[in-house]
Amino acid sequence: MAEQTTQAGGATPGSARGGRVRRILREPLLHFFVAGLLLFLAGQAWRDANDRRTITVTPQRVAALAQTYRLQFGAPPSPRQLEDAVDAWVREEAMVREGQAMGFDRDDEVVRRRIAQKVEFLYQDRSLPKPPDEAELRAWFDARAARYAAPVRTSFNHLYFSPDRPGDAGARAQAALTALIGGAPPDAVDADPYPEQSRYAALTATEARRLFGDTELAARIDGAPVRAWSGPYRSGYGWHLVYVTDRAPAGRAPFETVQAQVLQDYLADTQAQANAKAVARLVGRYRVVREDRP
Repeated sequence: MAEQTTQAGGATPGSARGGRVRRILREPLLHFFVAGLLLFLAGQAWRDANDRRTITVTPQRVAALAQTYRLQFGAPPSPRQLEDAVDAWVREEAMVREGQAMGFDRDDEVVRRRIAQKVEFLYQDRSLPKPPDEAELRAWFDARAARYAAPVRTSFNHLYFSPDRPGDAGARAQAALTALIGGAPPDAVDADPYPEQSRYAALTATEARRLFGDTELAARIDGAPVRAWSGPYRSGYGWHLVYVTDRAPAGRAPFETVQAQVLQDYLADTQAQANAKAVARLVGRYRVVREDRP
């Protein structure tokens, strides 16, 4: 009987809430708010799209392009060349924006590395290191004296055996070495004309690599016996027999002769250490979670 009275005499709580919701939904203010929100979102989307499609060439950008051209070619660009540079920049900017819109800048190792390099440059300590006094510089030099040691220098003659001739050039070189060790004069062996010189004076290993390439001859010239024929050694040209006439051993360079270079290296190393500390502080601001480890 009570249930019948509730149904006949009044609305249930659920129907009352439903009525309030319907009245709210019919409110003109709500309709106005929703319409405004939709217009705002649409406008924002249009502005975002419109901004992405607008490439603004500022005077600062043109000046930067002109400066880049001058540094690259050693002279300021002509009006036509500057206009070409601006057109190239606009073309690149358009492609970059399209790539960003397509998400090409995400998960790309080259892009990641370039961004990291730019941030590293921004966070580097660009203040100039304090110049050391002479005692500090000498102590720094003493700890790194091997870096400035005078290299081994070798003077030698060589006989060349070309692979362009018929037969085995290596075998000819080996036969010639046997003859030379047996006392034959160099001009009596079957060697070939060398396109460069046949005598070299005070050659370092670095200079030998520059002349003969990264080859067996360049690598072994510092260890070849003095005043004796040795080989055959292979180069990019062919085979060589070597007679070392003199060798100056490596030695410690006097501080006074390399002081300018030592100062330059000291400042560069000090700057590098400061940069490394600045980047380490940046990395320290992040919490690293290693989910790849137990």
